[in-house]
Amino acid sequence: MCYAIPGKVTSINNAVVTLEYFGEQRKAKNEFYDLKAGDYVYAQGGFIIQKIAAAHAEDILKTWEELFFKLKEVDSELTSDPKGLYQKANALRHKHHGNSCCVHGIIEFSNYCSSDCLYCGIRKNNPGVSRYRMGIDEIARAAYQAVHRLKFKALVLQSGEDSWFTEKRLVAIVRKIKEQSPCLIILSIGERDFGIYERLYREGCRGVLLRFETSNPLLYERLKPGRILRERVALIKKLLKAGYIVMSGFLIGLPGQSEQDVLRDIELTDSLGADIFSFGPFIPHPDTPLSHVLPASTETVLNTIARARIRNPKANILVNTSFETLDRENAVRLGLMAGANSLMINVTPRKYRRRYDIYPHRAGIDSNIHSRIDSVVKLLHSIGRAPTDLGI
Repeated sequence: MCYAIPGKVTSINNAVVTLEYFGEQRKAKNEFYDLKAGDYVYAQGGFIIQKIAAAHAEDILKTWEELFFKLKEVDSELTSDPKGLYQKANALRHKHHGNSCCVHGIIEFSNYCSSDCLYCGIRKNNPGVSRYRMGIDEIARAAYQAVHRLKFKALVLQSGEDSWFTEKRLVAIVRKIKEQSPCLIILSIGERDFGIYERLYREGCRGVLLRFETSNPLLYERLKPGRILRERVALIKKLLKAGYIVMSGFLIGLPGQSEQDVLRDIELTDSLGADIFSFGPFIPHPDTPLSHVLPASTETVLNTIARARIRNPKANILVNTSFETLDRENAVRLGLMAGANSLMINVTPRKYRRRYDIYPHRAGIDSNIHSRIDSVVKLLHSIGRAPTDLGI
């Protein structure tokens, strides 16, 4: 299964391309390809990421056509009678995004970290972590597997704040992936020098996942020793100004966090102009100073998703893996039905997944990747969602 549906170019206005599939229209930026009306492309995150042959695209569209309209019908039925908070939020999602749902892969390539965040299992002062770094070629091979064999069109490259991955090494990783595996590359590498992000943008990266974690500066500085909230926020703003798609947000249920703090967290995510809202529950790790704190509740997370959707009906909202860990059976479905429209699947090589131990017993770390994808696809189909780009 492809985690995007190809679109046909119908018009081009400078760098903005209008695409059409099954009567749906999306706009996306084109920075990498020579295109004309009638060409077929894949888009992710509002960027053209691959040009494909017409015959291949038409075959894919034929396999999708009947299913696509069935899924739209299911989604319409499930949002036709909104009553409670979650139903109202989901109806807004449907109104502004249809049944589109972004599905991204994530590769966790290093668990070394120079930060000592009190809530994180891979903090630098946790001696119990079995550290690893994937090599440059190994990362490129994992990306090739995800793009060519598993059919992902967007990949998050995630690590701790690991300075071993210098600008030169990060550039080498991006170049190899761009050459071998066309996709939307999203970086999740923490607070690095803005010059590194500028260089990686020039190399073709177009997304960054960087959460501010909490909008409360005192809480932030208590939980992230040596760090200052305004510096984190300033970097997020620079990334947005530079043209990156930015995924940002916060942790729900941090010790000392009030309900008013969570409302301010939603407001900050929105006011920053984050392209994708990313927030999930705090889950205590036994080898951190916060091991005694209770995790956030499922209800609290769902209320946050719904409130974020109602505040910004056009937002793209991610169901975070930590939420799935909190409620393995129901979280993805409940989150998507409360207004979310995006999710991630872990495609890290299996031998490393357990070692990226930011919180314990993470969902999906022991799953066979093909079984995991099948279960996600079945879930999406059951609620009428199709893995298509959301456009700009």
